[in-house]
Amino acid sequence: MGEQRNSFLDQVKSQIKSKEAQEFVSIELHQHLNEVKNYWLQKGISADEAEEKAVSQMGNPINIGRKLNHIHRPKIDWMTLILFMAALLLGFLPLLSQGYMNSNHFSTYKVVFVIVGGMLALGMMFIDYRKLVNKGWLFYLLGLLFLIFLTGHFNTITEGQAVLKMGPLNIEDLMAIPLFLLAWAGFFQSNRFRMWQLILLFLLSLYFFLQCSVTTLFIYVTMTFTMMWWSKFNRKTIAIVLGSIFTLAVTWGVIVWMNVSYYQRYRFLSFINPYDSQEYFSLLKVHHLFMEAGWFGKHSFMDQFIPQAHTNFVFLSFTYYYGWLFAAILFLVLSLVVIRIIFITQKINDPYTKLLLVGVMIIYTVQLVGHVGMIVGFFPMTNMSLPFISYGLMPILLNAFLIGIVLSIYRRKNLLSSNRLVSNER
Repeated sequence: MGEQRNSFLDQVKSQIKSKEAQEFVSIELHQHLNEVKNYWLQKGISADEAEEKAVSQMGNPINIGRKLNHIHRPKIDWMTLILFMAALLLGFLPLLSQGYMNSNHFSTYKVVFVIVGGMLALGMMFIDYRKLVNKGWLFYLLGLLFLIFLTGHFNTITEGQAVLKMGPLNIEDLMAIPLFLLAWAGFFQSNRFRMWQLILLFLLSLYFFLQCSVTTLFIYVTMTFTMMWWSKFNRKTIAIVLGSIFTLAVTWGVIVWMNVSYYQRYRFLSFINPYDSQEYFSLLKVHHLFMEAGWFGKHSFMDQFIPQAHTNFVFLSFTYYYGWLFAAILFLVLSLVVIRIIFITQKINDPYTKLLLVGVMIIYTVQLVGHVGMIVGFFPMTNMSLPFISYGLMPILLNAFLIGIVLSIYRRKNLLSSNRLVSNER
């Protein structure tokens, strides 16, 4: 009777185009056939007769296969793709306003960055993220090794940023974030993962992140704590752990403050009391230029110089040149990405998938809110990139990876239980 079952499953799968869906449906139907078979076994009939009845009760395999093919066919998240492409194209506007598009160096590199980022996101869409669920330890070790190598063999180029030079590439500490995203998602979904392991692994990784840039450290800590909050651990236990870590962080911060770089300490004090700042490009200067832009911008930088106008202060330069109206449109497009991720998350029940989406959303949101908040005066000045808009390969790769995770999840969101359909067919 095994041949009858296999023949039935082969006919069902022959109507399903997606290989991933075929595998999923095969497992689901096997489980359902076993349930029906056990029902008839309990009625006292033989195993062969129970198997035959189970298969016959399933119904027409061709009809079942066609319906399952319609339900489980891979989906393309066109909304996220459109927002992704719109953000990448908007990233050319700061270079255009500053005249960098006339430079072969900047224009060529920017085009290459966008193409590579687009290919990464699309490539990630075709990778089955579910196969990474049990690879948490692998990604954690890779992330840790990356940080150890980076912090031990880096060149400090700007604002204490740890960078590994590989020919023309500057690999930043920011690229450790995706590895730890996959690691923590794998850990937090596991029922065997314990709180003591969480504390030990977090403190170990935190030690190396403390040697990286402040922005990367902030992204990592916020991502980890948020994913922890949405994990299987008891909320009360999480609150106690977070409180303990916060106390340790404050104590450590007091110690670090005595040895922190002068410019970092000065920027923080300038944020607390901007009127006492002697820095040329202070928060007061940033606020003044932002307010001076008006609704339609100045369309020129002849009277003003904005340092790092295509990277750390790209939202300011964008607003100053194009005005509040275009800045609002830019912020809306970037914010719609967050809203889209939240919308997808609400429709997901799988713990691992939900943790991945929460982590992706936090990493992206911290960058967006952190950069814009710095420009409008809510946060101290940092080197936080604006997703897809700030010039540079590493920020684009990071955010393209995040978009790729979202596309991969959406593509497989319809691989749900087929029991309801099979029951209807019966």
